[in-house]
Amino acid sequence: MNITQTEKGENLISIKISVEKADYEEQLNKSLHQLRQRANIPGFRAGMVPMGMIKKMYGTSAKMEVLNTLVSDSLNKHIVDNKLNVIGYPLSDLDNQQPNDLEHQVDMDFYFEAALRPEINIDYTNTMVDFYHIVPEEEDIERAINDIVERNPDTSHPDNVGENDRLEVKIREAIDGKEVEGGYEKDGFYFHMDQIKDEECRNQLIGKEVGSEFIFNFAKALGSEEAAAKMLGEGAPAASDFNIIIDDAIRNEKPELNEEFFEKIFPKQDVKDLDTFKTKVKGEMEKQFEAETDPILFNKMIDELVAAVHFDLPDTFLKRWIVENSQGKITTEDVEKNYEKDYVKGLRWQLIEDSIASANSELIVTDEELKQFVLKQIFPGIDYATLEDDMKANLDKIASNYLKDAQQVEHLKNQLADLKMTAFLKGKMNINYTETSYKDFLAKLEEERKPKE
Repeated sequence: MNITQTEKGENLISIKISVEKADYEEQLNKSLHQLRQRANIPGFRAGMVPMGMIKKMYGTSAKMEVLNTLVSDSLNKHIVDNKLNVIGYPLSDLDNQQPNDLEHQVDMDFYFEAALRPEINIDYTNTMVDFYHIVPEEEDIERAINDIVERNPDTSHPDNVGENDRLEVKIREAIDGKEVEGGYEKDGFYFHMDQIKDEECRNQLIGKEVGSEFIFNFAKALGSEEAAAKMLGEGAPAASDFNIIIDDAIRNEKPELNEEFFEKIFPKQDVKDLDTFKTKVKGEMEKQFEAETDPILFNKMIDELVAAVHFDLPDTFLKRWIVENSQGKITTEDVEKNYEKDYVKGLRWQLIEDSIASANSELIVTDEELKQFVLKQIFPGIDYATLEDDMKANLDKIASNYLKDAQQVEHLKNQLADLKMTAFLKGKMNINYTETSYKDFLAKLEEERKPKE
């Protein structure tokens, strides 16, 4: 067998594989003998069908199968041995390939066309992207602080029930003031005083000592049996009286904006006064805005690189490759009509991205990075490095279970790869930032998305 390679054009080659009888004869004979052993033909015992009949019936198809495997393996080996950096996979070379007569021809030639990845040189200093740095307005900061305060109340457990407390109670079904033996009961049942609509029932609860035991009707308290059934859960006699015992009153109150609160929100960051706290909140908001807008910036950086980095593509080959790779979903006419609009940018960016990634090993997503990425999504507030070994082991097990789905793993890898590429390009490309408010940013974004007349 002989393999030769010739250039056909810019980043395009032709590979000729010349096959002789000696290259496939042994494997073909083996295949025919296997077919003979399996053949079930009336008038002949198993394995006793004449070889001439087997060759006549299956010879051409068996030869085709053997040649397909041989040629495919040889083509792949040639690509690997010669370190050919191809785009997609080779196609039949329509300019050179002639029909082979498998039934009568002994020696045959097979021609393939392959597109080579172009050499890509990126000059990041020759790029410029206009974008926005979102600066929170004073009212935005105040809203954020109010939200932090609401999510981090001072919690106490008073001895007596207040009008805004959350209660933990035991409930026991009761009739005529007495618990029903074998009736409905539930421990560790919670409800909030805000849910109690009936004024008489609210007054019945307010001021009660923790540990108090008394008869209570949830249907009356909530305003309907339907509301009581929803709160109590399936199987509960919603209309019934209940003997309830108050186990705990949980009171959340607005915390003071003092040093203790600042330390709770920003531990070990030496925040001692309100102005410093506001500055910290502003900084965190800017980081959040940046994370939200990075995908938009990433797309703008892609557009800039696709426009700024010049290299030739073997367009005729790629159009054929798109059609064949679509498994019948895309026609030649579709590609010809939409090639520039729908395909070229994606192809060019894929080649640029691969070139950047191959030159910068830090962009490769490692298993450890993927695990940490998953854990941050599931447990966003946990600092993995500070955990005890047994807790780390438990989290590792959770991450491993989460990563058993191959499709999910691929999705997460792509997501993390985009984040790493975004950070890399932000550090390399020239970005002209304009400060703006979040409200104005959304307005500018809406304007940019309007179709141009």
